[in-house]
Amino acid sequence: MNKLTKIVATIGPACDSPETIKKLIDSGVDIFRFNFKHNTVDWHDERIRRVNEIAKNMNRNIGTLIDLQGPELRVNMPVEAIKIEKDQRLIFGSEVFIKGNEDPGFSISHPQIIPELKSGQRILADDGSLAFNIEREDGQTFVRCQNDGVLKNHKNLNIVGADFSLPALVEKDFEGLKLVHMNEVDYVALSFVRTEKDIVNLRREMAKYRLKAKVIAKIETEKALNHLDEIIKETDGIMVARGDLGVELPYEKVPYFQKIIIKKCIEKGTPVITATQMLQSMVGNPYPTRAEVSDVANATYDLTDAVMLSGETATGQYPVQTVNVMRNTVIFNEKKNLVDSRKRFNFNLEDQASILCDTAYELYFLYRQRQKQVSGFLVFTHTGNTARLLSRYRPLVPIFAFTPHESVGKSLIINYGVTAIADQKIGKKSEVTREQIVKAVESLKDGGLVKKGDLLIVLHGDYWTVEGGTSTLKLVTV
Repeated sequence: MNKLTKIVATIGPACDSPETIKKLIDSGVDIFRFNFKHNTVDWHDERIRRVNEIAKNMNRNIGTLIDLQGPELRVNMPVEAIKIEKDQRLIFGSEVFIKGNEDPGFSISHPQIIPELKSGQRILADDGSLAFNIEREDGQTFVRCQNDGVLKNHKNLNIVGADFSLPALVEKDFEGLKLVHMNEVDYVALSFVRTEKDIVNLRREMAKYRLKAKVIAKIETEKALNHLDEIIKETDGIMVARGDLGVELPYEKVPYFQKIIIKKCIEKGTPVITATQMLQSMVGNPYPTRAEVSDVANATYDLTDAVMLSGETATGQYPVQTVNVMRNTVIFNEKKNLVDSRKRFNFNLEDQASILCDTAYELYFLYRQRQKQVSGFLVFTHTGNTARLLSRYRPLVPIFAFTPHESVGKSLIINYGVTAIADQKIGKKSEVTREQIVKAVESLKDGGLVKKGDLLIVLHGDYWTVEGGTSTLKLVTV
């Protein structure tokens, strides 16, 4: 379908049937996200297995991503929802009071921080749709509602301007890491990352299970923005989680920081996902607003690696239609990015592989300026590094990455423009041979990915097992 920008879709009750999962894959979903803030561990386990089985039967390279809760604050109540009115006072404590004629109340996922709160402190729930002020009386903590609404159980909660010493992982997250091990999940996203130390702690826990999954740091706090460069350096990928970020920051600042985060990630070669409310109205409507389509298109113009759907697919009425809208939007708009990325970004050419990728892109851009079409790049990679380096240039043609390792192929699913093909036979010989290149081109042709007469730019090293050994650049006509 000639789509370069990747699509991440969240699995939920609206789209977890085998038939719908197949339709979502055919519509353009590259990675399925499993949000550990909702549903049971067994529920996620069953559906991860289902996605993997369907992808295998369809012979499609589809990724799985577990989104851990991390040090996130969530509403905790014994009921699913309570209706509240402006100026109503609720009990706010480690225990929850909703019984008889007593004042209703709620707790949170980390109640140990409640005694640290001060009178007048502002808290926001459900992406800022409900606001409260802290009140203290006779050693008891209350919240005073600032508007009418419905407070729902397990919705997110932000304490504006506060910074608490909370663990990077909660108890349920450790169960999630076990699922990553059992089901060979490809990506692990950590919510509410504050500094690079949270990523270090996550990797330490993952090492206990010998997990190879790539780590995605979710940027949704002001503190994370203050440590952004260090976080990007430590992690394998970034998610611009605009929901909570738009609560922690004034709304008008979010688009600016979205662009800053994406730019920094591209320059470092770190994949980046743009997320939250991209087609939110399609939760209940078969068509998006024009503003939502513009939002998806603008993320494409920002050159994000991937765009993500949350409630739109997890609980929405039109999951397949939503993916179709997102796919059509990115396909049309990504082709309009005609600017030379070397003039837009500051790439650090620090080694042989990055220099050769820069040269390959310059050759591609030169052909494009002369109205001659390069149909794609063909990369042979042992670690995936060459494909990632090339991806940051955002060429308007696919990058076909052949690797002997399935785990490397899976790790490249998230990268803009990369189509990874894992073939153990490809890397059987220690040297990259002409015969292997011919076979790779033939397999692309047989799969309908290229056609006779297409021009490909080929990148490879002399030997498969030498990391960073990319040394050869050539042109091949199919």
